[in-house]
Amino acid sequence: MPAGTLRIAVVVTAAGSSERFGGGKKELLSLGGRSILDRALSPFLGLPGLEALVITAPAGREAELRSALSPESLAALEALGPGRFAVVAGGKSRRDSVRLGLEELARAQGGNQEPSRLDGVIVLVHDGARPWASPELASRAAQAAALHGASVPVVPLVDTPKELGPDGTVLRHPPRSALGGAQTPQGFKLLPLLDAHRRAALDDSAASLDFTDDAALWDHYVGPVASIPGEAENRKVTFVADVADTTDVGRGLPFRVGQGEDLHRLVPGRPLMLGGVSVPSELGEEAHSDGDVLLHAIIDAMLGAAALGDIGEHFPPSDERWRGADSRDLARRAARLVREAGWELGNLDCTIVLERPRLSPYKEAIRASVADCLGVSPSGVSVKAKTKEGVDAVGEGRAVEASAIVSLFPAR
Repeated sequence: MPAGTLRIAVVVTAAGSSERFGGGKKELLSLGGRSILDRALSPFLGLPGLEALVITAPAGREAELRSALSPESLAALEALGPGRFAVVAGGKSRRDSVRLGLEELARAQGGNQEPSRLDGVIVLVHDGARPWASPELASRAAQAAALHGASVPVVPLVDTPKELGPDGTVLRHPPRSALGGAQTPQGFKLLPLLDAHRRAALDDSAASLDFTDDAALWDHYVGPVASIPGEAENRKVTFVADVADTTDVGRGLPFRVGQGEDLHRLVPGRPLMLGGVSVPSELGEEAHSDGDVLLHAIIDAMLGAAALGDIGEHFPPSDERWRGADSRDLARRAARLVREAGWELGNLDCTIVLERPRLSPYKEAIRASVADCLGVSPSGVSVKAKTKEGVDAVGEGRAVEASAIVSLFPAR
């Protein structure tokens, strides 16, 4: 069946926790200047007959995943028409997330009120962590689904499979030629797949069944699934090592270094915040937030090392959300952005320049506070304190400044 005669909808699943990846959201990681999620959408954007596309995201992070898409991808998706592109909250399991994505597609197609509108629609379900699928594979999956009802790309196994018992004993030696590895995108007739997911959601026994993909669920509730040849390049990103040679995480560099600096006026009636510690003083930092000059320098150093901009871009003083903000919260947010970009903090060396009060009694507390904010060991944090010996605004006691240098390493 010519691909151009099909009506196609797509669900891209990206609602997982990425725990095995090391804590960062792997779909946000950059591959050659584009996120993994953005690349995962690419096979579908040029498909003839594409009518709608839905991305599932962790609840509360929908806007964050949408912002990971390139302007070109967003333009192509918005060109589908009002309501035909959405990023929606997923569920507790992959199966729940796919069902919620299908429900959104049904709503967009008007199928909740008139199910007949879903007749003939083919849905492709794809993992948001598979950035290397080809448009040809997507087209073949859709055509096979239109012909057979359901399709799954399969690649031959490289290693000899073994069936294991609970104690690790090998129970069977199944022939490798009879087995294969499933990939996505998997294709289905939308209406029967949606019905199968709704049935599974109400089926108490479904929780005990190992539906690791939609092909298994279709087989249980609907019928046979046709296989099509998969693609060796269509790998799923599960661990950092899966993308170690292809991401922007270093491109062969073992680490990155960033530096940050900040300065604030000192005025009466404000607390003197340094590294999240309130230091007793008659003067404190004048700022839109709490003015913690040390944490601001550290944030700039981290963002700079990860090439993520600067503190003013992420927490602009023109935004009332950050008025009086606790800089410890800003530092935690910045550290999370760095981790999601595929980096982890190696060490931090920072210097506070302040004429008075003397900071010696507070240095260890500042060091421990900074380490806690960033989620690292205090052994990787160095805090030094200096004066300007009466020179310039800092030396005259009218300002405080701080500088920081950080090293980042590819996240494990």
